[in-house]
Parts: sequence; C-alpha cells; structure tokens
Amino acid sequence: MALARNKNTEEGIIPKGQFISGGQDRKTNGRQVNIKSFPSRNSRRLFDHWEHIRRRLASADRVALFLDFDGTITPLCLTPGDVKLKPTTRALLRRLARHPKITLCFISGRRHAQLKELVNVSGAHYVGLHGWERDAGAKAAIASPGLLPKARQVLLKRLAGLPHVRVGDKGPCFDVHYHGASQATVRKARAIVYAVFRPLKAQARLLKGRDLWEFLPKEFEGKGSAVRDLIADVPGPVLPVYIGDDTSDEFAFRAIPDGITIRVGIHRRTRARYELRNPEEVITFLQQLEVAIG
Repeated sequence: MALARNKNTEEGIIPKGQFISGGQDRKTNGRQVNIKSFPSRNSRRLFDHWEHIRRRLASADRVALFLDFDGTITPLCLTPGDVKLKPTTRALLRRLARHPKITLCFISGRRHAQLKELVNVSGAHYVGLHGWERDAGAKAAIASPGLLPKARQVLLKRLAGLPHVRVGDKGPCFDVHYHGASQATVRKARAIVYAVFRPLKAQARLLKGRDLWEFLPKEFEGKGSAVRDLIADVPGPVLPVYIGDDTSDEFAFRAIPDGITIRVGIHRRTRARYELRNPEEVITFLQQLEVAIG
C-alpha cells in the first residue's frame, strides 16, 4: 500500500524528553470558523490552510483518519472516568465510519475495551495503550509483567494525600494524573515519580503527557508503530490524517510526514504541520472533512 505523497512537506521539530528512558518509536458545533483561502506565511492554524487541505482531501482515493480521544474529540476532565462523548459528535463519527472512502481509527492511551465503550462507533478500528492493544488483541507479551504493578503500589502510598494527584491502573501499565493540581503539588509529585522510576530505567519507560506521567513497559513501541501497521492494511493509495493533543501523538506525526497531521492546543514544539485550538475546532474540521470528501 502506498501513501499519498505531497511535494511540499513542511518540517517540524521533534520534541525532546518524551520518553525518559527507552528507545524512540520504531518503525464547533454551531460555531462559525473563518476559513481562509490564502495562509499567512508562518501560521500553523489549520483553517488558514484550508483550501490546500480541502484539495488534498477531495483528490484522495482513500483517507485513513486517526483520532486520539481525550483532549481531542472530547475535553479533558479532572477525573478521566467522567469523560463522555457528545451525542452529536458520535453521530458525526458514525457517518464518517460508514463513508466508503474513509478508514476510521481511534487511538488512545486508554485500554482498548474502555475506548471502544466510550466511543461506541461501529465500523471503526480501536487501538488502546498507545498502540499495544488492538482489535486482534495485545501485540506481544511483556517480559516483566510484575514490575510496574509493584511500582504502582509504591506510588499509591507515596502520593497519597497530594490534592488532585491520582494513580490510575491500566493493567500492564499505569499513569499518574495531576490535572487541576497546584504547581507546588506537581513539583512534589514529580520528585516522587522520578525517584520511583529511576531504578526501572532498563526495563520501563516514563512518558510525560498532558497533565500526567505514564509508566510503560519497554516493549510498548508507541503510536507511530501502530499507525504504520494500520496504514499497511489499507488497500491502495491512502492519505493519512492524524489528530492528537499529547506528546504520545508526536510519534504518529513523525511516522506519517506526508500526511495531514494536527496537534490540538497551542504548542511551540511539535512534529504536526497544523494546529487546532480545542476539541470544538476538531469537530468543525471533521464536519468540513466530511463535506470535502463528498
């Protein structure tokens, strides 16, 4: 399968310090948006480049659409378990999943089963744990399955009592959320997290995400590897479109340099070509994408 090429590939910047240890990844509803035909020279705002993007979408034989979940198609919540997808957003996603020219995939740090339940769009592909859990199951075995559960128990004790700091559980990995915590609390939590991780460097990875740290087995290759595998399964030439809001999405941006890559939020350092400010703008873009593809 061949990727649709674009001669005018723009260079991005590889963010530093995504993984503290381990190798790099291998292989508005109801709102009007000003869509300009002629982009300003230095703008990364997607709608400043809309006419160019629209032409690429319209001329593509097939579009592989990859969507992160939290912070991308739905706003972040203080408690990750409180996140819900709007019915209007789900209706749009279901239309996109049924479109004959679109292969739709949701890719998240959440577990596969939870992601599928939250999105609830049939006909789409689901990839959990940053590419590790897929529709066909986990990608491979983990060499030291008991390592991170022990580290999690240590952090549960050491982080207890810090306001807005929560230790999650994802089976083979876990995360530490601090969304809503004060800067002083984040500094205390960071010192504890790094101290616990330091002896694990040879066997695990620490991923700094958006208001969280994630402890991952070294076998987790990241979203870029998953994106390449999924594109390889799509027949014929395909235009990849990837939208995400976190550092874990940078590996996917790098994996598809000729695709349409979009970072949600304002970020100085990113491999993505374009940016959208928030999930509302993401939904607006998806509505425009639906029209452009026809």
